[in-house]
Amino acid sequence: MKNKLILFILLAGAIIGGSLLVIYKANYYKAAGRVINLNKLYPMPSIGKTPNFPLLRKQPKTFKLAIASMMSPVANINAYKPFAEYLQLALHMRVKIIQKRTYLTVNNLLINNKIDLAFICTGAYVYGGLKNKVKIIAVPVIDGKTTYRAYIIAHEPSQIKSVKDLKGKVFAFTETLSNTGYEYPMRFFKNKGINPKIYFKRVMFTYNHTDSIKAVAADIAGGASVDGIVYNYMYNKYESVRLHTKIIFKSPLFPIPPIVMPDEVNKRLRDKVRKILLEMPKNPEGRIILKKLNIDGFAIPDISKYK
Repeated sequence: MKNKLILFILLAGAIIGGSLLVIYKANYYKAAGRVINLNKLYPMPSIGKTPNFPLLRKQPKTFKLAIASMMSPVANINAYKPFAEYLQLALHMRVKIIQKRTYLTVNNLLINNKIDLAFICTGAYVYGGLKNKVKIIAVPVIDGKTTYRAYIIAHEPSQIKSVKDLKGKVFAFTETLSNTGYEYPMRFFKNKGINPKIYFKRVMFTYNHTDSIKAVAADIAGGASVDGIVYNYMYNKYESVRLHTKIIFKSPLFPIPPIVMPDEVNKRLRDKVRKILLEMPKNPEGRIILKKLNIDGFAIPDISKYK
């Protein structure tokens, strides 16, 4: 009797175990149909167009904006950061400000297509070999005008009332490609029969209109030739300029310093940047930024005036 009971238990266990095994295998093979065997995935099968995941997408091109410090009507380059941020949002591209000490350096960057947009001097465009290398896309409008002048200034108080009174004094230029800070005054002096190397006690180059103005205000230089836009801005802002400088001569009108882009820049991008600039005064935020830069807005230039 005891042996029959043991045999029954073993038989029942075998039946139950076999049933469980059958169920397990059935579920196993069913699940196996959903399992990917990595050993069989080479080469990878084509699954159509690869999706553009954000981490894999190519980073957008950086748009490089050059601001020559001697050109700016605001001494501090940080004043142009809001302008760059505005341009960045409008273009949907990262905008980086590039600042170089000389016009020639900025010109070389333009010629070699290393920057995309630049605020340059009229002299840098006319005398710096840019005419067939870049396109003027817009010009700033300041006090309702697209023209400017060179001012020859002197220290105040002093007995200097005209250029002839500057003889034997220190005279400040900005740099050799500057229209108002060098090219024009050199032509003016030549027409007057003046050789600056002999006429003045010493000539100095400041590489910045604001520094030329400061040199005269501090009586480091007896006189200087500077950008009238920069001078007017500083005169209105700084008491020291009002008290210690005076204008002794104003040049004829020149076309205002232009905003340029290299020829190689994509035309669609060039047109888009031009549109952003022209429409900036219509935007409330744009107007605030322009006001801080002492700019009314931007206009389409008359290229024929830049000869």
